[in-house]
Amino acid sequence: MSQRTIIHTCLTCFLFSILLISCKSSFDSTEDLMTYYELRGRRKIGSPFSGTVLIAKNDQVVFTGAYGFSNRSLKKPNTLDTRFPVGSVTKQFTAMLVMQMVEQGDLDLDDPIVKHLPYLASTWSEQITLHQLLSHTSGLPHYDGLLGEVINRNAFAKTAYTPKELAVLIDQVELDYPIDTKFHYSSLGYMLLGVILEEVSGQSYSTLLQQNITTPLGLKNTGFASNEFIAAETARGYAFVEDESFMMIFNKLGGDFEKVPFRDQSNKYSTGGIHSTVEDLWVWSKAIRNNILLSKEYTDLMLTPNQSGYCYGWFRNWDELIERNKNVKMYTHGGALFGHRASINLFDDGTTIIYLANTNRIKDQELTHQLYLSTHHLKDTFGIKGYPDRSSMKRFHREGGLTALKRFFHELSERSGYEVLPSENSIVHIMSMYYENGDVKIADSLKQAYFTYYEPTEGSVNALGYQLLEDRCNIALTFFKENTVRFPESPNVWDSYGEGLMSCGEKETAIECHQRAVQLAEKTKDRNLEVFQQNLDRAIQLRAE
Repeated sequence: MSQRTIIHTCLTCFLFSILLISCKSSFDSTEDLMTYYELRGRRKIGSPFSGTVLIAKNDQVVFTGAYGFSNRSLKKPNTLDTRFPVGSVTKQFTAMLVMQMVEQGDLDLDDPIVKHLPYLASTWSEQITLHQLLSHTSGLPHYDGLLGEVINRNAFAKTAYTPKELAVLIDQVELDYPIDTKFHYSSLGYMLLGVILEEVSGQSYSTLLQQNITTPLGLKNTGFASNEFIAAETARGYAFVEDESFMMIFNKLGGDFEKVPFRDQSNKYSTGGIHSTVEDLWVWSKAIRNNILLSKEYTDLMLTPNQSGYCYGWFRNWDELIERNKNVKMYTHGGALFGHRASINLFDDGTTIIYLANTNRIKDQELTHQLYLSTHHLKDTFGIKGYPDRSSMKRFHREGGLTALKRFFHELSERSGYEVLPSENSIVHIMSMYYENGDVKIADSLKQAYFTYYEPTEGSVNALGYQLLEDRCNIALTFFKENTVRFPESPNVWDSYGEGLMSCGEKETAIECHQRAVQLAEKTKDRNLEVFQQNLDRAIQLRAE
Protein backbone atom coordinates (compact mmCIF):
# COMPACT_ATOMS: atom_id res chain seq x y z
CA MET A 1 0.00 0.00 0.00
CA SER A 2 1.41 3.39 -0.99
CA GLN A 3 2.04 6.15 1.56
CA ARG A 4 -0.60 8.28 -0.17
CA THR A 5 -3.17 5.47 0.17
CA ILE A 6 -2.31 5.00 3.85
CA ILE A 7 -2.75 8.71 4.53
CA HIS A 8 -6.06 8.76 2.64
CA THR A 9 -7.33 5.72 4.56
CA CYS A 10 -6.32 7.17 7.93
CA LEU A 11 -7.94 10.49 7.11
CA THR A 12 -11.16 8.75 6.05
CA CYS A 13 -11.28 6.75 9.29
CA PHE A 14 -10.57 9.88 11.32
CA LEU A 15 -13.36 11.83 9.63
CA PHE A 16 -15.77 8.92 10.07
CA SER A 17 -15.00 8.72 13.79
CA ILE A 18 -15.54 12.48 14.13
CA LEU A 19 -18.89 12.10 12.36
CA LEU A 20 -19.98 9.31 14.71
CA ILE A 21 -19.06 11.34 17.80
CA SER A 22 -20.69 14.53 16.55
CA CYS A 23 -23.93 12.73 15.71
CA LYS A 24 -24.30 11.28 19.19
CA SER A 25 -27.62 12.58 20.55
CA SER A 26 -28.38 10.45 23.63
CA PHE A 27 -26.33 9.64 26.70
CA ASP A 28 -26.59 7.03 29.42
CA SER A 29 -25.84 9.46 32.23
CA THR A 30 -25.21 13.10 33.07
CA GLU A 31 -21.52 12.24 33.42
CA ASP A 32 -21.49 10.94 29.83
CA LEU A 33 -23.25 14.09 28.66
CA MET A 34 -20.77 16.42 30.35
CA THR A 35 -17.75 14.40 29.25
CA TYR A 36 -19.02 14.75 25.71
CA TYR A 37 -19.54 18.50 26.15
CA GLU A 38 -16.04 18.86 27.60
CA LEU A 39 -14.60 17.54 24.33
CA ARG A 40 -17.30 18.18 21.71
CA GLY A 41 -19.33 21.02 23.16
CA ARG A 42 -18.55 23.27 20.21
CA ARG A 43 -21.23 21.62 18.10
CA LYS A 44 -24.03 21.58 20.66
CA ILE A 45 -23.44 24.35 23.20
CA GLY A 46 -21.06 26.71 21.36
CA SER A 47 -17.85 25.76 23.18
CA PRO A 48 -16.16 22.81 24.87
CA PHE A 49 -17.38 23.00 28.46
CA SER A 50 -14.88 24.15 31.06
CA GLY A 51 -16.29 24.65 34.53
CA THR A 52 -18.34 23.00 37.27
CA VAL A 53 -21.86 21.59 37.53
CA LEU A 54 -24.16 20.76 40.44
CA ILE A 55 -27.60 19.17 40.15
CA ALA A 56 -30.00 18.44 42.98
CA LYS A 57 -33.45 16.95 43.41
CA ASN A 58 -35.28 18.51 46.30
CA ASP A 59 -32.69 18.57 49.14
CA GLN A 60 -30.43 15.89 47.69
CA VAL A 61 -27.43 16.60 45.43
CA VAL A 62 -27.53 13.97 42.69
CA PHE A 63 -24.65 15.09 40.48
CA THR A 64 -21.50 17.18 40.66
CA GLY A 65 -18.71 17.48 38.15
CA ALA A 66 -15.67 19.60 37.29
CA TYR A 67 -14.24 19.89 33.78
CA GLY A 68 -11.45 21.68 31.97
CA PHE A 69 -8.89 24.01 33.44
CA SER A 70 -9.13 27.04 35.69
CA ASN A 71 -5.77 28.13 34.28
CA ARG A 72 -4.91 26.61 30.93
CA SER A 73 -1.33 27.89 30.89
CA LEU A 74 -0.60 26.12 34.18
CA LYS A 75 -2.83 23.13 33.36
CA LYS A 76 -4.60 23.72 36.66
CA PRO A 77 -7.87 21.76 36.61
CA ASN A 78 -11.23 23.10 37.70
CA THR A 79 -12.55 21.56 40.91
CA LEU A 80 -15.77 21.95 42.86
CA ASP A 81 -13.91 24.44 45.06
CA THR A 82 -12.92 26.63 42.11
CA ARG A 83 -14.38 30.10 42.39
CA PHE A 84 -15.87 31.69 39.28
CA PRO A 85 -17.08 35.22 38.56
CA VAL A 86 -20.85 34.80 38.19
CA GLY A 87 -21.72 37.90 36.15
CA SER A 88 -25.38 38.87 36.27
CA VAL A 89 -26.25 36.15 38.78
CA THR A 90 -25.00 38.96 41.04
CA LYS A 91 -28.36 40.65 40.45
CA GLN A 92 -30.06 38.03 42.66
CA PHE A 93 -27.86 39.05 45.57
CA THR A 94 -28.39 42.75 44.95
CA ALA A 95 -32.16 42.21 44.80
CA MET A 96 -32.01 40.28 48.06
CA LEU A 97 -30.08 43.08 49.82
CA VAL A 98 -32.63 45.63 48.59
CA MET A 99 -35.57 43.51 49.71
CA GLN A 100 -34.02 43.00 53.13
CA MET A 101 -33.82 46.76 53.55
CA VAL A 102 -37.39 47.13 52.29
CA GLU A 103 -38.59 44.59 54.85
CA GLN A 104 -36.66 46.46 57.57
CA GLY A 105 -38.27 49.75 56.51
CA ASP A 106 -35.04 51.42 55.36
CA LEU A 107 -36.15 51.49 51.73
CA ASP A 108 -39.49 51.61 49.91
CA LEU A 109 -40.02 50.10 46.48
CA ASP A 110 -41.75 53.32 45.40
CA ASP A 111 -38.77 55.48 46.36
CA PRO A 112 -37.40 57.46 43.39
CA ILE A 113 -33.67 57.20 42.73
CA VAL A 114 -33.05 60.84 43.57
CA LYS A 115 -34.36 60.38 47.12
CA HIS A 116 -31.21 58.45 47.93
CA LEU A 117 -28.85 59.89 45.29
CA PRO A 118 -29.73 63.63 45.43
CA TYR A 119 -26.61 64.62 43.51
CA LEU A 120 -27.97 63.16 40.25
CA ALA A 121 -29.16 65.77 37.76
CA SER A 122 -31.19 63.80 35.21
CA THR A 123 -34.94 64.20 35.04
CA TRP A 124 -35.38 60.44 35.00
CA SER A 125 -33.65 60.07 38.37
CA GLU A 126 -36.62 61.92 39.87
CA GLN A 127 -39.12 59.56 38.25
CA ILE A 128 -37.64 56.04 38.22
CA THR A 129 -38.42 53.98 41.33
CA LEU A 130 -36.58 51.13 43.00
CA HIS A 131 -39.28 48.75 41.76
CA GLN A 132 -38.59 49.82 38.18
CA LEU A 133 -34.84 49.35 38.63
CA LEU A 134 -35.35 45.90 40.11
CA SER A 135 -37.82 44.78 37.41
CA HIS A 136 -35.97 46.31 34.43
CA THR A 137 -38.90 48.57 33.59
CA SER A 138 -37.03 51.84 34.16
CA GLY A 139 -36.41 52.48 30.46
CA LEU A 140 -32.68 52.76 31.16
CA PRO A 141 -30.45 51.28 28.47
CA HIS A 142 -28.15 48.32 28.88
CA TYR A 143 -24.42 48.85 28.37
CA ASP A 144 -24.93 49.96 24.77
CA GLY A 145 -26.51 53.19 25.99
CA LEU A 146 -23.38 54.02 27.93
CA LEU A 147 -20.53 52.56 25.94
CA GLY A 148 -19.84 54.53 22.80
CA GLU A 149 -22.41 57.16 23.74
CA VAL A 150 -20.90 58.42 26.99
CA ILE A 151 -17.56 56.61 27.26
CA ASN A 152 -15.39 54.35 25.13
CA ARG A 153 -15.98 50.63 25.76
CA ASN A 154 -12.34 49.78 26.48
CA ALA A 155 -11.88 52.83 28.68
CA PHE A 156 -14.94 51.88 30.73
CA ALA A 157 -13.78 48.30 31.26
CA LYS A 158 -10.36 49.38 32.51
CA THR A 159 -11.43 52.33 34.66
CA ALA A 160 -11.84 52.10 38.42
CA TYR A 161 -14.88 54.00 39.69
CA THR A 162 -16.17 54.86 43.10
CA PRO A 163 -19.89 54.05 43.43
CA LYS A 164 -20.73 57.76 43.26
CA GLU A 165 -18.61 58.22 40.12
CA LEU A 166 -20.40 55.28 38.53
CA ALA A 167 -23.81 56.78 39.35
CA VAL A 168 -22.79 60.18 37.95
CA LEU A 169 -21.60 58.48 34.75
CA ILE A 170 -24.89 56.59 34.36
CA ASP A 171 -26.76 59.84 35.03
CA GLN A 172 -25.61 61.03 31.59
CA VAL A 173 -27.43 58.36 29.58
CA GLU A 174 -30.69 58.83 27.72
CA LEU A 175 -33.63 56.50 28.33
CA ASP A 176 -34.24 53.89 25.64
CA TYR A 177 -37.97 53.72 26.44
CA PRO A 178 -40.52 55.66 28.47
CA ILE A 179 -40.49 54.65 32.13
CA ASP A 180 -42.63 51.64 33.11
CA THR A 181 -43.78 50.88 29.57
CA LYS A 182 -41.87 47.67 28.86
CA PHE A 183 -39.24 45.24 30.10
CA HIS A 184 -35.79 46.29 28.93
CA TYR A 185 -32.83 44.58 30.57
CA SER A 186 -30.43 47.12 32.06
CA SER A 187 -27.31 46.36 34.06
CA LEU A 188 -26.99 50.09 34.66
CA GLY A 189 -30.13 49.98 36.81
CA TYR A 190 -28.63 47.34 39.07
CA MET A 191 -25.47 49.42 39.42
CA LEU A 192 -27.61 52.27 40.72
CA LEU A 193 -29.22 49.88 43.21
CA GLY A 194 -25.78 49.07 44.58
CA VAL A 195 -24.98 52.75 45.02
CA ILE A 196 -28.31 53.28 46.81
CA LEU A 197 -27.61 50.35 49.14
CA GLU A 198 -24.29 51.91 50.12
CA GLU A 199 -25.73 55.40 50.57
CA VAL A 200 -28.58 54.24 52.79
CA SER A 201 -26.59 51.79 54.90
CA GLY A 202 -23.31 53.68 55.13
CA GLN A 203 -21.52 50.41 54.35
CA SER A 204 -19.79 49.06 51.26
CA TYR A 205 -21.54 46.61 48.95
CA SER A 206 -18.97 43.97 49.91
CA THR A 207 -19.66 44.43 53.63
CA LEU A 208 -23.43 44.34 53.13
CA LEU A 209 -23.10 41.13 51.16
CA GLN A 210 -20.95 39.55 53.85
CA GLN A 211 -23.06 40.62 56.84
CA ASN A 212 -26.47 39.91 55.38
CA ILE A 213 -25.98 36.94 53.07
CA THR A 214 -22.66 35.10 53.00
CA THR A 215 -21.98 34.94 56.75
CA PRO A 216 -25.54 33.95 57.77
CA LEU A 217 -25.53 31.20 55.13
CA GLY A 218 -21.93 30.10 55.74
CA LEU A 219 -20.84 30.82 52.17
CA LYS A 220 -17.06 30.60 52.38
CA ASN A 221 -16.32 31.10 48.69
CA THR A 222 -18.76 33.85 47.74
CA GLY A 223 -18.18 37.60 47.80
CA PHE A 224 -17.40 40.83 46.02
CA ALA A 225 -13.63 41.17 45.98
CA SER A 226 -10.74 43.19 44.59
CA ASN A 227 -9.16 42.96 41.15
CA GLU A 228 -6.17 41.22 42.73
CA PHE A 229 -8.36 38.56 44.33
CA ILE A 230 -10.25 37.89 41.10
CA ALA A 231 -7.00 37.55 39.14
CA ALA A 232 -5.36 35.22 41.66
CA GLU A 233 -8.21 33.27 43.23
CA THR A 234 -10.85 32.67 40.54
CA ALA A 235 -10.90 30.71 37.30
CA ARG A 236 -9.31 32.63 34.46
CA GLY A 237 -11.74 33.52 31.68
CA TYR A 238 -11.30 32.35 28.09
CA ALA A 239 -12.98 32.91 24.76
CA PHE A 240 -13.32 29.86 22.54
CA VAL A 241 -12.40 30.67 18.95
CA GLU A 242 -13.37 28.14 16.32
CA ASP A 243 -10.75 26.99 13.85
CA GLU A 244 -12.43 27.60 10.51
CA SER A 245 -9.58 26.19 8.44
CA PHE A 246 -9.24 22.66 7.09
CA MET A 247 -6.99 21.87 10.06
CA MET A 248 -10.04 21.99 12.33
CA ILE A 249 -10.60 18.29 11.69
CA PHE A 250 -7.29 17.53 13.41
CA ASN A 251 -8.17 19.67 16.44
CA LYS A 252 -10.21 17.55 18.81
CA LEU A 253 -11.84 20.66 20.31
CA GLY A 254 -12.51 22.32 16.95
CA GLY A 255 -10.77 25.52 18.00
CA ASP A 256 -8.66 27.15 20.68
CA PHE A 257 -9.10 29.06 23.92
CA GLU A 258 -7.86 32.63 24.09
CA LYS A 259 -7.41 34.82 27.16
CA VAL A 260 -9.89 37.67 27.46
CA PRO A 261 -9.35 41.28 28.58
CA PHE A 262 -9.59 41.95 32.30
CA ARG A 263 -12.46 44.14 33.49
CA ASP A 264 -12.21 46.25 36.61
CA GLN A 265 -14.32 44.98 39.50
CA SER A 266 -15.61 48.45 40.31
CA ASN A 267 -17.57 48.65 37.06
CA LYS A 268 -18.96 45.13 37.40
CA TYR A 269 -20.03 46.03 40.91
CA SER A 270 -23.58 45.18 42.05
CA THR A 271 -24.68 44.12 38.59
CA GLY A 272 -22.03 41.49 37.86
CA GLY A 273 -19.08 41.51 40.27
CA ILE A 274 -19.70 38.61 42.65
CA HIS A 275 -17.69 35.36 42.60
CA SER A 276 -18.90 32.01 43.91
CA THR A 277 -18.81 28.21 43.58
CA VAL A 278 -21.54 25.77 42.58
CA GLU A 279 -21.70 24.42 46.12
CA ASP A 280 -22.16 27.90 47.61
CA LEU A 281 -24.84 28.66 45.05
CA TRP A 282 -26.58 25.43 46.04
CA VAL A 283 -26.77 26.69 49.63
CA TRP A 284 -28.00 30.04 48.27
CA SER A 285 -30.71 28.32 46.23
CA LYS A 286 -31.99 26.48 49.31
CA ALA A 287 -32.14 29.78 51.19
CA ILE A 288 -34.34 31.21 48.42
CA ARG A 289 -36.62 28.18 48.36
CA ASN A 290 -36.98 28.12 52.16
CA ASN A 291 -37.30 31.85 52.94
CA ILE A 292 -34.13 31.83 55.06
CA LEU A 293 -33.03 35.42 54.39
CA LEU A 294 -36.43 37.03 53.89
CA SER A 295 -39.89 36.35 55.25
CA LYS A 296 -42.18 34.37 52.96
CA GLU A 297 -44.16 37.54 52.25
CA TYR A 298 -41.15 39.43 50.96
CA THR A 299 -39.63 36.41 49.23
CA ASP A 300 -42.91 35.98 47.35
CA LEU A 301 -42.83 39.66 46.44
CA MET A 302 -39.26 39.32 45.19
CA LEU A 303 -40.28 36.33 43.05
CA THR A 304 -43.46 37.88 41.64
CA PRO A 305 -43.22 38.15 37.82
CA ASN A 306 -43.46 41.60 36.29
CA GLN A 307 -43.31 42.48 32.60
CA SER A 308 -41.85 39.68 30.43
CA GLY A 309 -41.68 37.42 33.46
CA TYR A 310 -38.84 39.24 35.23
CA CYS A 311 -39.12 39.29 39.01
CA TYR A 312 -36.45 40.98 41.14
CA GLY A 313 -33.16 39.37 40.14
CA TRP A 314 -34.85 36.27 38.69
CA PHE A 315 -36.65 35.33 35.48
CA ARG A 316 -39.86 33.34 35.88
CA ASN A 317 -40.29 30.65 33.20
CA TRP A 318 -37.57 31.53 30.71
CA ASP A 319 -39.29 31.11 27.36
CA GLU A 320 -36.23 29.54 25.71
CA LEU A 321 -36.41 26.70 28.22
CA ILE A 322 -40.21 26.42 28.00
CA GLU A 323 -39.88 26.21 24.21
CA ARG A 324 -37.64 23.15 24.62
CA ASN A 325 -39.73 21.51 27.35
CA LYS A 326 -43.32 22.67 27.70
CA ASN A 327 -43.82 20.73 30.94
CA VAL A 328 -41.38 22.65 33.15
CA LYS A 329 -41.66 25.82 35.25
CA MET A 330 -38.73 27.53 36.91
CA TYR A 331 -36.98 30.57 38.33
CA THR A 332 -33.71 31.20 36.57
CA HIS A 333 -30.95 33.68 35.80
CA GLY A 334 -27.74 33.60 33.85
CA GLY A 335 -24.56 35.59 33.94
CA ALA A 336 -22.05 36.46 31.23
CA LEU A 337 -18.71 38.26 31.45
CA PHE A 338 -15.57 38.34 29.36
CA GLY A 339 -14.71 34.65 29.34
CA HIS A 340 -17.22 33.46 31.94
CA ARG A 341 -20.74 32.07 32.01
CA ALA A 342 -23.01 31.23 34.93
CA SER A 343 -26.51 29.83 35.32
CA ILE A 344 -28.75 28.96 38.26
CA ASN A 345 -32.12 27.28 37.70
CA LEU A 346 -34.73 26.44 40.34
CA PHE A 347 -37.43 24.24 38.82
CA ASP A 348 -40.85 23.96 40.42
CA ASP A 349 -40.50 20.17 40.65
CA GLY A 350 -37.59 20.56 43.09
CA THR A 351 -34.79 20.17 40.54
CA THR A 352 -31.90 22.62 40.87
CA ILE A 353 -29.33 22.98 38.09
CA ILE A 354 -26.29 25.21 38.62
CA TYR A 355 -23.19 25.57 36.50
CA LEU A 356 -20.27 27.95 36.29
CA ALA A 357 -17.97 28.11 33.28
CA ASN A 358 -14.76 29.92 32.42
CA THR A 359 -15.46 30.16 28.73
CA ASN A 360 -18.11 32.38 27.24
CA ARG A 361 -19.57 30.74 24.22
CA ILE A 362 -21.99 28.63 26.18
CA LYS A 363 -25.57 28.26 24.96
CA ASP A 364 -26.96 28.10 28.45
CA GLN A 365 -30.56 27.40 27.44
CA GLU A 366 -29.47 24.27 25.57
CA LEU A 367 -27.07 23.11 28.29
CA THR A 368 -29.68 23.60 31.03
CA HIS A 369 -32.29 21.78 28.95
CA GLN A 370 -30.05 18.78 28.28
CA LEU A 371 -28.95 18.59 31.93
CA TYR A 372 -32.60 18.51 32.99
CA LEU A 373 -33.39 15.73 30.52
CA SER A 374 -30.40 13.63 31.57
CA THR A 375 -31.17 14.11 35.27
CA HIS A 376 -34.70 12.79 34.80
CA HIS A 377 -33.77 10.21 32.13
CA LEU A 378 -36.08 11.83 29.59
CA LYS A 379 -35.98 11.88 25.81
CA ASP A 380 -35.97 15.23 24.04
CA THR A 381 -39.61 15.05 22.94
CA PHE A 382 -41.31 17.73 25.05
CA GLY A 383 -40.66 20.84 22.98
CA ILE A 384 -43.42 23.04 21.60
CA LYS A 385 -43.95 22.04 18.01
CA GLY A 386 -44.82 24.07 14.94
CA TYR A 387 -42.23 26.84 14.57
CA PRO A 388 -42.11 27.13 10.76
CA ASP A 389 -38.80 26.84 8.90
CA ARG A 390 -37.55 30.33 8.01
CA SER A 391 -34.64 29.36 5.77
CA SER A 392 -36.65 30.25 2.65
CA MET A 393 -40.04 31.65 1.75
CA LYS A 394 -41.01 28.34 0.13
CA ARG A 395 -40.31 26.36 3.30
CA PHE A 396 -41.91 29.01 5.49
CA HIS A 397 -45.18 28.79 3.53
CA ARG A 398 -45.03 25.01 3.36
CA GLU A 399 -44.92 24.77 7.16
CA GLY A 400 -47.83 27.12 7.75
CA GLY A 401 -46.28 30.57 7.40
CA LEU A 402 -47.57 33.38 9.58
CA THR A 403 -50.54 31.33 10.83
CA ALA A 404 -48.23 28.65 12.21
CA LEU A 405 -45.93 31.31 13.66
CA LYS A 406 -48.83 32.95 15.50
CA ARG A 407 -50.05 29.60 16.83
CA PHE A 408 -46.59 28.64 18.08
CA PHE A 409 -46.03 31.86 20.01
CA HIS A 410 -49.56 31.82 21.42
CA GLU A 411 -48.85 28.44 23.04
CA LEU A 412 -45.39 29.54 24.20
CA SER A 413 -46.88 32.67 25.78
CA GLU A 414 -49.61 30.69 27.53
CA ARG A 415 -47.10 28.27 29.01
CA SER A 416 -44.59 30.96 29.98
CA GLY A 417 -47.18 33.16 31.68
CA TYR A 418 -46.36 36.31 29.73
CA GLU A 419 -46.43 37.43 26.12
CA VAL A 420 -43.58 36.03 24.06
CA LEU A 421 -42.96 37.38 20.58
CA PRO A 422 -40.62 36.12 17.89
CA SER A 423 -37.17 37.60 18.39
CA GLU A 424 -36.52 40.92 16.73
CA ASN A 425 -34.00 39.22 14.45
CA SER A 426 -36.58 36.61 13.48
CA ILE A 427 -39.36 39.06 12.64
CA VAL A 428 -36.92 41.22 10.68
CA HIS A 429 -35.78 38.16 8.73
CA ILE A 430 -39.36 37.14 7.91
CA MET A 431 -40.23 40.70 6.91
CA SER A 432 -37.18 40.83 4.66
CA MET A 433 -38.19 37.55 3.01
CA TYR A 434 -41.60 38.99 2.14
CA TYR A 435 -40.02 42.13 0.70
CA GLU A 436 -37.57 40.06 -1.34
CA ASN A 437 -40.45 37.89 -2.56
CA GLY A 438 -42.39 40.96 -3.69
CA ASP A 439 -45.17 40.51 -1.12
CA VAL A 440 -45.05 44.17 -0.15
CA LYS A 441 -48.52 44.28 1.44
CA ILE A 442 -47.71 41.54 3.96
CA ALA A 443 -44.20 42.90 4.48
CA ASP A 444 -45.61 46.36 5.23
CA SER A 445 -48.01 44.89 7.80
CA LEU A 446 -45.05 43.17 9.47
CA LYS A 447 -43.18 46.46 9.36
CA GLN A 448 -46.05 48.15 11.20
CA ALA A 449 -46.05 45.36 13.81
CA TYR A 450 -42.28 45.68 14.10
CA PHE A 451 -42.47 49.35 15.05
CA THR A 452 -45.56 48.91 17.24
CA TYR A 453 -44.61 45.88 19.32
CA TYR A 454 -40.82 45.85 19.29
CA GLU A 455 -40.20 49.58 19.68
CA PRO A 456 -36.78 49.09 18.10
CA THR A 457 -33.89 51.32 19.03
CA GLU A 458 -32.47 53.69 16.45
CA GLY A 459 -29.50 51.35 16.07
CA SER A 460 -31.75 48.39 15.23
CA VAL A 461 -33.67 50.32 12.59
CA ASN A 462 -30.48 51.68 11.09
CA ALA A 463 -29.02 48.19 10.86
CA LEU A 464 -32.15 46.97 9.07
CA GLY A 465 -32.00 49.90 6.66
CA TYR A 466 -28.41 49.08 5.72
CA GLN A 467 -29.33 45.41 5.37
CA LEU A 468 -32.05 46.24 2.82
CA LEU A 469 -30.09 48.94 1.05
CA GLU A 470 -28.22 46.70 -1.35
CA ASP A 471 -31.23 44.96 -2.92
CA ARG A 472 -34.31 46.95 -1.85
CA CYS A 473 -33.19 50.55 -2.02
CA ASN A 474 -36.57 52.27 -1.83
CA ILE A 475 -37.75 50.07 1.03
CA ALA A 476 -34.52 50.71 2.92
CA LEU A 477 -35.19 54.44 2.66
CA THR A 478 -38.58 54.04 4.35
CA PHE A 479 -36.82 52.59 7.41
CA PHE A 480 -34.19 55.32 7.48
CA LYS A 481 -36.92 57.95 7.15
CA GLU A 482 -39.03 56.35 9.89
CA ASN A 483 -36.00 56.52 12.15
CA THR A 484 -35.78 60.30 11.67
CA VAL A 485 -39.44 60.58 12.65
CA ARG A 486 -38.92 58.44 15.75
CA PHE A 487 -35.61 60.03 16.75
CA PRO A 488 -35.67 63.52 15.20
CA GLU A 489 -32.93 64.91 17.47
CA SER A 490 -30.41 62.14 16.74
CA PRO A 491 -27.64 63.27 14.36
CA ASN A 492 -26.76 59.64 13.68
CA VAL A 493 -30.15 58.73 12.15
CA TRP A 494 -30.04 61.78 9.87
CA ASP A 495 -26.52 60.86 8.81
CA SER A 496 -27.62 57.29 8.02
CA TYR A 497 -30.65 58.54 6.10
CA GLY A 498 -28.27 60.71 4.10
CA GLU A 499 -26.05 57.74 3.31
CA GLY A 500 -29.08 55.74 2.22
CA LEU A 501 -30.33 58.51 -0.04
CA MET A 502 -26.90 58.93 -1.59
CA SER A 503 -26.72 55.19 -2.32
CA CYS A 504 -30.12 55.41 -4.01
CA GLY A 505 -29.05 58.37 -6.15
CA GLU A 506 -31.05 61.08 -4.36
CA LYS A 507 -28.07 63.36 -3.89
CA GLU A 508 -29.76 66.68 -3.08
CA THR A 509 -31.97 65.26 -0.35
CA ALA A 510 -28.99 63.29 0.94
CA ILE A 511 -26.99 66.49 1.39
CA GLU A 512 -29.88 68.08 3.29
CA CYS A 513 -29.92 65.11 5.68
CA HIS A 514 -26.17 65.26 6.20
CA GLN A 515 -26.44 68.98 6.90
CA ARG A 516 -29.13 68.27 9.48
CA ALA A 517 -26.87 65.68 11.11
CA VAL A 518 -24.02 68.19 11.40
CA GLN A 519 -26.34 70.87 12.82
CA LEU A 520 -27.67 68.53 15.51
CA ALA A 521 -24.17 67.27 16.32
CA GLU A 522 -22.90 70.83 16.75
CA LYS A 523 -25.85 71.65 18.97
CA THR A 524 -25.34 68.66 21.25
CA LYS A 525 -21.53 68.55 20.98
CA ASP A 526 -21.81 65.00 19.67
CA ARG A 527 -18.53 63.07 19.80
CA ASN A 528 -19.04 61.95 16.15
CA LEU A 529 -19.31 65.49 14.78
CA GLU A 530 -16.12 65.12 12.76
CA VAL A 531 -17.42 61.94 11.12
CA PHE A 532 -20.74 63.59 10.23
CA GLN A 533 -18.90 66.55 8.72
CA GLN A 534 -16.73 64.22 6.64
CA ASN A 535 -19.84 62.46 5.34
CA LEU A 536 -21.38 65.82 4.39
CA ASP A 537 -18.22 66.88 2.57
CA ARG A 538 -18.13 63.56 0.72
CA ALA A 539 -21.78 63.92 -0.32
CA ILE A 540 -21.14 67.41 -1.69
CA GLN A 541 -18.12 66.13 -3.58
CA LEU A 542 -20.14 63.26 -5.10
CA ARG A 543 -22.82 65.70 -6.26
CA ALA A 544 -20.20 67.68 -8.15
CA GLU A 545 -18.82 64.61 -9.94
